[in-house]
Amino acid sequence: MAAKRQSKIERYRQRKELEARLLDVRRVMEGGQADDEVSRDFYLLNVQRWITVCLEEIEAIDQELKILKNMDVLKQGPAHQPAQPSRHPMKPFILTRDALQARVLGAGYPSVPTMTVDDWYEQQKKRVLPDQGSPRKVAVEDNSDAKERDEEEKEKSAENDDEASLLKARNWDDWKDSHRRGYGNRQNMG
Repeated sequence: MAAKRQSKIERYRQRKELEARLLDVRRVMEGGQADDEVSRDFYLLNVQRWITVCLEEIEAIDQELKILKNMDVLKQGPAHQPAQPSRHPMKPFILTRDALQARVLGAGYPSVPTMTVDDWYEQQKKRVLPDQGSPRKVAVEDNSDAKERDEEEKEKSAENDDEASLLKARNWDDWKDSHRRGYGNRQNMG
């Protein structure tokens, strides 16, 4: 196979070189500047080109003959081979509303959930973070405590109504009254 491929590649390369040389000689012949040596070379190149074309055609015909012989063998083959053993006819298979149908089709739509969201979360947590399960809960609780403390401080400051926060809130309300929404954001207009 490799030798055939290499020979085909070599013949193709030679044919291209031959056609290039033939084209150059043909231009000289058509230009009227050809002497006996150039015309002799032109005819020899033409003969060599047609020899390579004929060899390629013969090779293609040989391949076609092999294919046709194989087709004849295949056409005659099934007639000579014994028939396959006959099978007894199968019974029709009908799905009904019973346990078999439930196994095939499932629970139907809408399907019943197999686990709750909390169960799924616990399963994922065990699978992904098996060693970090309990310490994470403590960290979350610390964050919630910090949020609660911040909210309490805001409430205390609002209850105290100190002069600075009251003045700041009034100034902000005045500014909002005199400026429409988006007034200061002129650079980022879409």
